[in-house]
Amino acid sequence: MASSANVIVVGKKSVNDYVLSAILLLNEGHDEVIIRGQGNNINKAVEVYNALRRRLGDSIELVSVSIDSFEKGRRLVPFIEIKVRRTI
Repeated sequence: MASSANVIVVGKKSVNDYVLSAILLLNEGHDEVIIRGQGNNINKAVEVYNALRRRLGDSIELVSVSIDSFEKGRRLVPFIEIKVRRTI
């Protein structure tokens, strides 16, 4: 995983808050942003990507999607990482 400076961890906030965070990171000079959702927030992470794509259009591109899980105690917690890159 990349440095935590360009990772957005999706949680309880609204989708628009995470989209704004991603736009701010891109405007601050980060070329790539990782949207990470785990457990029940996987679908919200995908919604954040879709809303970001609708708002920025062709100025971003999907670099990769990583789906995996990690152990937390005795449970497996699934997560998704969506990496997007600025194209302009």
